[in-house]
Amino acid sequence: MTAIGEGCPAGSNVALTLQGQPVGHTVADGAGGFQAPVAVGSVDVGRYQVAANCGPILLASLDVVQASQVSTDTSTVTVIVFFLLIGMLIYRRRLLPPPSPRERS
Repeated sequence: MTAIGEGCPAGSNVALTLQGQPVGHTVADGAGGFQAPVAVGSVDVGRYQVAANCGPILLASLDVVQASQVSTDTSTVTVIVFFLLIGMLIYRRRLLPPPSPRERS
């Protein structure tokens, strides 16, 4: 993850913190902008406060979400179950006798 911001004094040191813990640092450019990698490690899902301290303190929110991915194993099992159900439906229709004319009406 990269923190990008502006509003610092030119050439100032920028200390980045997440919930008060240091996560990165850089130096502001001539226009007061900065860009730095942020080492957050593993954090729980939720909303966090990121601060850039360069004289003024600049704040931003960081939302951590959980992404899910369907593995190929899960996809394969789903396809197999689908075809088993279709096969059972076809097999069941072959085992049942056709309805008599009396049952049709």
